[in-house]
Parts: sequence; structure tokens; C-alpha cells
Amino acid sequence: MSIPSLLPGPVPLSLATSRLAKSIQQGQFEIQRLQDQLSSGRKFVLPSEAPTAATQTLALQKLDERRNAFQSNIQTVQGALAATDQSLGSLSETLNTARGLLQSAIGDQATSAERAGMAQEAASLIQSALLAANSSYNGRYLFAGSQTDQPPFVVRSDGSIRYQGDEQTIDTFADFGFRVAGSINGGHDLQALSQAPIVDLNPALTLSTRLEQLNGGAGAQPRSIRVTLDDSPTATVQKDVDLSGAQTLQDIKSKLEAAFSSEAITLTVDIDPTSNNGLRLTPSAGTVEVRDLDTGRTAAELGIRSAPVAVLSGNDVNPTINLFTAVSDLNGGTGIGATAGTGLRIEHGREIHIVDLDGAATVQDVLNRIRSADPDVYAEIAPDGSGLRVASRLSGATFSIGENGGTNAAGLGLRTFSGTTVLTGLNLGAGVPDLAGNTLRITRRVGSEVEVNLNGATTIQDVIDKLNAVDPGNLVAGLNTSGNGISLTDNSGTGPLTVSENSLSVALGLNGSETTGVAGVLTGKDVHPQQPPGVISLLATLHKALVDNDQATLNRLSGQLDTEAKRVVVLRGEVGTRQQVMTDATNHLEDAQISLKQSISELFETDFALTVTQFLQQQQALQGAMQVSSEALKLSILQYI
Repeated sequence: MSIPSLLPGPVPLSLATSRLAKSIQQGQFEIQRLQDQLSSGRKFVLPSEAPTAATQTLALQKLDERRNAFQSNIQTVQGALAATDQSLGSLSETLNTARGLLQSAIGDQATSAERAGMAQEAASLIQSALLAANSSYNGRYLFAGSQTDQPPFVVRSDGSIRYQGDEQTIDTFADFGFRVAGSINGGHDLQALSQAPIVDLNPALTLSTRLEQLNGGAGAQPRSIRVTLDDSPTATVQKDVDLSGAQTLQDIKSKLEAAFSSEAITLTVDIDPTSNNGLRLTPSAGTVEVRDLDTGRTAAELGIRSAPVAVLSGNDVNPTINLFTAVSDLNGGTGIGATAGTGLRIEHGREIHIVDLDGAATVQDVLNRIRSADPDVYAEIAPDGSGLRVASRLSGATFSIGENGGTNAAGLGLRTFSGTTVLTGLNLGAGVPDLAGNTLRITRRVGSEVEVNLNGATTIQDVIDKLNAVDPGNLVAGLNTSGNGISLTDNSGTGPLTVSENSLSVALGLNGSETTGVAGVLTGKDVHPQQPPGVISLLATLHKALVDNDQATLNRLSGQLDTEAKRVVVLRGEVGTRQQVMTDATNHLEDAQISLKQSISELFETDFALTVTQFLQQQQALQGAMQVSSEALKLSILQYI
């Protein structure tokens, strides 16, 4: 009987061979992998080769693509701003030339032939200005606002110049969360639209009013508030009411009332009928108190934060208007007056447009009717949401909105000649003569004469009040019921009513005699027409004044051209500031890209020095494995017996 050996025997040949073959395969694979890294410059081709590094690399590459897009945005904007600056420079030179031309034309020193030559030069200046204002970059018109596919300024058959763009700016992202205005527009920046004060239409609050309309457009954030209904000693109910998700005042009403619907004391929420501008909270018994929670401001923003009161009448939350605001809700719920057979009268250049508002139920209806009646106006809700804005698109043409027998123009805040019109703004900014020493001389129908001193008057309403104080109830002044101007009515006799012509009566549009129309009514002229105040309009006005030798207009233009020239210089400065911002953004992105590409390189790109070293080490290891394999395969089977 043989005794088994306790010493380990030789490794079976098949197992040794398998191990050697596997080692050789691994060495060959590593060498192939390192060769791929050296030839491609990448540490891996498939994400499965390095999942963590692949995930990080993909995220960094996506970030790199976004930043490359920002760089492309910046380059485009920089090119557009450079072209804009060049165009503004051309406009500035044109204005300076026009100022010199104007100085030569003022007074009597120029002959008719010289004035004709000046008029031709002014016409060429208009063409130069239009060339600059219609400049483009990369196929996009620079001064058209968002309407970049069409030239912003076109000359009409009557010689007026229409602005076809809008007042939008094209913003661009120069970095994450950093958006800048990449353009300027002709409507606002070149002042190609007429400008008039915006009248607050004070819409009545309704349950359909959206929360974002409250507080002059600042809105109200719907969060939780604490409401306490107290009818001590009978019952006290306190609730923290979550208003999140509410979009309208109807939603606020529903949530508040539902919170107490099953309690001993209930709550009713409606619009305060005494003011039409705030909410009203009425408990079924006792008092109601409303508080904000922690640092919240929801109750304050809704106008209902209050100590305990029997009925909580909320503060005025000053809602803005939107396209769906009812016309009947304007002016605190009084509307704009009867619309049947009335509407608006728009005088625009040589054209008169009557806007029929009969049946117009919403602000959107009103705007659509205005745009349809006169396509040459720019009609919108004012940017602050307080009222409407209707402006002329035409340079070289006057524009006014008046009544058509009713009160709709005043009700919509669109009448361009009203009691609040300041005297200094009349006659396209020329104003009125010094009131000291100037009077209105009126010959009444009975034949007597009266002089009216207007000292101290600053508005049209002041003038009307002073006229009405002469002979109250008999000599009556007011605004024209059709169009614009001041009307005088006199019942003192049967003769003509006459206002003598002098500088003051002409400036107020009241010079003349009642010879037509309703007996005893002298209908004044509209002396407050509107015009765009920008460079194109000023040049068009200059050309017409030179043709007509209108010295009054030439004198008025002197200050306006100076003002516009300074404004264009300031505008160029703003463009330059934007260019500097773009340059700073480029530098920031370039610095960030260097760091980003270094991170990508560390994760994804081959380190050639390290990889060559690893490649040589793997070669040596593979050679060693192959030598061992060669020696191992020389063994005989006899060695294992």
C-alpha cells in the first residue's frame, strides 16, 4: 500500500495553458486599447469602457456646446451693434448738417432761389437718413424692432414716411441667465412713433381679474394667509388658508369661502360695491381678521390685511387692463359713454377716419376697430398696463384723435386735445406767447367787446375756466364735440361772435368769427396735433418749412434739432456700452472655456506620455508571458508521471 504524497503536485497542463492564454489575451487587449488611445487621441470610444468618465465628459461637452452657442450669439450681436453704431453715426452727421442748413434759412437773408436750393438739400438729407435707418446686418433690418424681414421706413405716395416696425427689442443670451438687448428699434429709439401721455383708465375690479393684473401689474403671489372669524363668546374660528394655485379673484373667493363653509361662522367674499376697486370680506357673525403668515405678503398684496373688523373693505389693488377687460369696466366701472353713432375721429395727415365703437365689448375689440379704421396707427395697451396708447406711424404728417359727437375718446384716454393739455405743448411744442400783456379780445353777439386775461393759465382747462368766468352761463367755453379745439357759445344777441386775431388767439386756435354751423358757436381749431419727434419726422418738417418759407416752424425746429442731435449721441453711447458688455462677456466665456476644455481633456483625451509608457510596459509583460508560455509548452507528459 502506497502512502499518498502530501506535497502539492505539478499544475495540470490544461490549466496552466489556459492561464497563460488568458494572460496573453489580456495583454494583447491592453496593447490594442492603448494603441487605439494613441491613434484616436481619446481615452475611450464607447461609454461602457469608462462609465463614470463618459458621463462626466458628456455633461462637460454639452456645457461646451452651450457656451459655443453663446459665443456665436455674442459675435452676431457685436456685428449688429457695430453696424448700428455706424448707422447712428450717419444719422448724427445728417442732423448736424440739418442744423447748419436751418440756421442759414432762419430770417430774411436767404433769397427765394437760395431757399429752393436749401429745400432740395433737405430732401437729400431725408434720403440719407432713410438709408441709415433702413440699414441691415446679415439680412436683418437693424431698426425694425422684431419685424426684421422688411425695411422699417417706407415713403408713401403723399410724401409722408411710414414706420413699419414695432418697439420690440431682440434679446440674446450671452451666458447662462445673462440676457442682453441685441438691437434697438425705430419706434422707441429713433422715435418714429408719436408720443402722448398715457391716461390711467382705472378698470373696476371684477372676480375675473387675474392676480398678475393687481397692484399696477406687480401682481399678487398666492400663498397661505391666516383668517380669524370671531363671534366671542359664541364661537371663534381660525384658519390658515392655502391660496396657492389661485389665478383669479374668483379663485381667491372660492378658496376663502370653502375654508369656512362647514364652520359655525361662514365667510362671504365679493367685490366692494362702494369702490369697485377692492375685495370685501363679510363674516356671517362677529368680526374678520386677516394676517400674513411669517414673511408672506399675500394678504397685503390682495389688499385684505386687517385687524378685526365687522366688514373688511379691502384696499384699492389698482388692477391693470388686458385685452379681455370689458369696456364697461373702465373708469371705475362707468365705461366710456354711449358708443352708438359716436366713436372716435382720427385726423391723420390728409385723411379723416371715423372709428365705430358700437358693440365693442372688450379692450381687444377697441384696438381691433382702431387698427382696422386707420392702418397707419400703432395701437396697443400701454407698457405699464394702465391705459391705451395709439400713436401715429407717419413722419411728415400730423395726427390727432378727437370726439365724434360723444365722449368715447376721453373715456378711452385717447383724446389728444383735452382739459389737461398743457399750453406749452401746443402747436407742436411752440406753445403760446407770454400771457403777460396778451389778451383774448372777444366781440360778443350783442356787439359789446371784452378782453380776457389768461395770466396764470397753464392748461386748456385753465383757459376754459377763465372764459367761463366772463359771463357765466351766457358766454360758455368747452371742448369741441367733434374733433378737437375750444368751442365758444354766446347767447347775448344775434350778431356774429368774433375773437380778434392776435398771437394768443392764433396759438389757442380761437381766432375767427362764427359764420357757419350752429348759430352762436365759434368752433376753434385743433392746435395740439401730434407728430413723431424723431430725426425722420424733423427732417420731413424741415423740408416742408423750407418749401413754404414757414419761419415760425423753422424757429421751432432749431431747438428740436439740437435736442434730437444730443439724444442720438446719447443713443450711440448706449450702443457702445452694450458693445463693451459683449466684449466683457466674450472674455468671461473664453476664460471659462479654457478651464472647461482642460477638464474635458483630463477625462477624455489621451495623455500621450503616460499612454506610451503604459504601452511599453504592456509590451514587456506580453513578451514575458509569451516566453513563459513557450517554455511551458516544451514540457513532456513524462514529467507528470
